[in-house]
Amino acid sequence: MMAAQPTDLAAPSQSTGPADPELAALAAAREPLQAPRMPPAPLRVRLRTSPMLRRLLPSAVVARRAAARGRAVWKKDPEAREQALTAMRAILGGTPRAGEADRLAQAHLVESEVNDALFWQPWQPPLLDARSRTNLHDALSRGRGVLLSSCHTGPIFLTASAISTAGRTPYTVAAPWFFQEPSADRWGRRIAHWRRQVHRLDHRVLCSVGSFPLLEALLREGEVVQLYFDMPGSLRTSFLNKPVMLASGSARLAHAADALVLPVRPRRAGHRAQIDVREPLDPRDFADAQELHRALATVHERLILELPQLLEDPRRAGAWEDGATPQAWTAPQRGVAFPRVHARAVPQRGQPRYARHGPGPAGAGAAHGTRP
Repeated sequence: MMAAQPTDLAAPSQSTGPADPELAALAAAREPLQAPRMPPAPLRVRLRTSPMLRRLLPSAVVARRAAARGRAVWKKDPEAREQALTAMRAILGGTPRAGEADRLAQAHLVESEVNDALFWQPWQPPLLDARSRTNLHDALSRGRGVLLSSCHTGPIFLTASAISTAGRTPYTVAAPWFFQEPSADRWGRRIAHWRRQVHRLDHRVLCSVGSFPLLEALLREGEVVQLYFDMPGSLRTSFLNKPVMLASGSARLAHAADALVLPVRPRRAGHRAQIDVREPLDPRDFADAQELHRALATVHERLILELPQLLEDPRRAGAWEDGATPQAWTAPQRGVAFPRVHARAVPQRGQPRYARHGPGPAGAGAAHGTRP
């Protein structure tokens, strides 16, 4: 099956064996990600993003100070406040919690501030409650591949660590910019720090371009792959009580690979990350990939509406941008321009600090947009 698309997996090998490209791609995928050096930057940026200096600061204190800073930004920065209000209205529009959007906007801004501060702190293993541990063990013990499905909520950089704490190696998908040479600024240091932590934790990260066949092969081999569900795509879906154009790659991939889908929600618990793991969805229980997609949308909608302030702004660069409104999330009028995420990751003149953090590694279009 996979041999029919060797060029989608890896460069052709010298052997004529039809399975060689697939085996070579699988072997390459299992290689650790190399840790880059932290790039240079202005002194002020280096001090705030130095892993060595950050180790000296208690994470609990850092989280409290970041929360206070977020509340101060809410009061003093009208642009940041308006952006948070617009984000929450787009998220909650049409839902039973639409009337709470303005009240939750401040918490949305505070969460963004705290998550960014904790990103630079030493990464600690995430917490899991009893229900989550049971669901995780259930999925990992069935002898099948597992697709970890999450949305952009909370400390997304620690989502995959829930898998490594269970003794398994997670495979996460990232856009090409994640693998480029880190630039000499705050954004570049953020990417370098992320890749260094991935290397330390022995996680695997794969490039999203043409990744569907490789991810399917990994899942068929019983591996655990993480994908983000809340990505723009071509499938009109009822999500958050509004029509949303969503990518359908998660359901298609799980259906093609006969892999379990494990919905998860990362969130902050004080200065720690906590991962909520829900019951696995089995593609064998659904007529087709679209039915599985709708069921997965229902689970993620419920998780988001429990704590809507955790969801990243759907209007951020690389997501729905100006296409996200309280009535619907459609493709942005200018077209989805994923590379522009770099401009949003570092504050520009006149840009609120709230917008500076940028997306996670799969926030620029993972395997969802590829075709098998």
